[in-house]
Amino acid sequence: MSSISSSRLQTVLSVLLSLVIATGLWYLVVGRDHVETQVELRVEYRGLPDGLIIREGMVNHISVRLRGSAELLRNLHSRDLVYTVDLSGVQRGATALPLAVDSIPDFKAFEILEIMPSRLVLEADALTERVVPLENKMLPLPADSPYLISHAILEPSFVTVKGPETQVNSLDRLIVVYDPTKNASEGPHEANVAIVAPPQVEITPPVTTLRYSLNLKTKNVTLTRDIQLDNEDQGYSVRPDEAKVELSVPESLVEDRDYLDAVRVIVRQPADFMPGDSAEVTPIVMLPSGAGLIAIDPPSVMLFSRTDVGDDSRTWAPAESIFTMPSNSFGMNLPGQRITGDFSLNDVTLPPSTLPHPNDLKVPPALSGDASKKTPPTAKNGVESDATKKDAVDNATTERGIPSAQAPTKEQD
Repeated sequence: MSSISSSRLQTVLSVLLSLVIATGLWYLVVGRDHVETQVELRVEYRGLPDGLIIREGMVNHISVRLRGSAELLRNLHSRDLVYTVDLSGVQRGATALPLAVDSIPDFKAFEILEIMPSRLVLEADALTERVVPLENKMLPLPADSPYLISHAILEPSFVTVKGPETQVNSLDRLIVVYDPTKNASEGPHEANVAIVAPPQVEITPPVTTLRYSLNLKTKNVTLTRDIQLDNEDQGYSVRPDEAKVELSVPESLVEDRDYLDAVRVIVRQPADFMPGDSAEVTPIVMLPSGAGLIAIDPPSVMLFSRTDVGDDSRTWAPAESIFTMPSNSFGMNLPGQRITGDFSLNDVTLPPSTLPHPNDLKVPPALSGDASKKTPPTAKNGVESDATKKDAVDNATTERGIPSAQAPTKEQD
């Protein structure tokens, strides 16, 4: 009896050991071939109704954790996987869309363990557009900069924005920011500036042109100047004869006397101004470079032509051309005859006395030594003969060391 029970026990133990071994072998063979992994899927959206735009909740990728054959999963990682989201049922406001990848053919051979995220909550809004103005917000220049910003304009100054209705309606203007220190030099400047807008808002055009000028800092000064006549003619007078001029000048030149002395106030007589006339004229202010006229007091003056001034007392006036004489001789008693274009020497009146003959102006040559004591013979009636003249010339030439053409030299003798 005991022997039978012992044999049955051994049989049971053998069966149990076989099951354990079989289970281990199955796990080693089958379980080792199946692994878990996580793959990324690119998300595409289709079917959004017209007039709507998704404001929030959209994602570009989702993650899926799978279990399956290692060899198949290895091939799955090398492929571009795409998950398409159908938006045809989206309405204005919030909409929840569950994500299910069971319909993807590539996942049929795998066990889907988890999808992250498991659903999408999309916030949809109406699509609208409107025109909004641009506002220039240029950064300030440093405090020690010698320039000031002026005449800043934007072209265009209005743009069209398109996007979610709640965002577009909240935009009353768009700010354009620019740093003028990028090109800090005097004169006009121009720069293309990008327009910054909120997300999901499209701007047309996306770039605007900023035009501005950098001018030197100025300071107002008041000067008193005598009113001068443009032609400096003493036959005219001005009342009042001085004016106060208010100017704007560069700060660096406020104390420069040479710069301020260049400011002049002049008046010009009208074209039809005749002697004895008077007229109200506007003074002209001559300014140096960089200065600007603010005001002049008085704004107009009276110009008078004096009738008690003759031509002889007027200031010097140059001749109109080389063929005319000055209008004022200043007592020099210049001839009244004028030189014209057909001038000839025959028109000149010669002096009445006879001009001397050229021979009368000859100076007799100076002789030295005994030659100077010799008195040349004269012809009868005080007329010198040709031979005498010839001898005198030869003697003078010899005394000066110049051989005569007619007399032979010592070497020739």
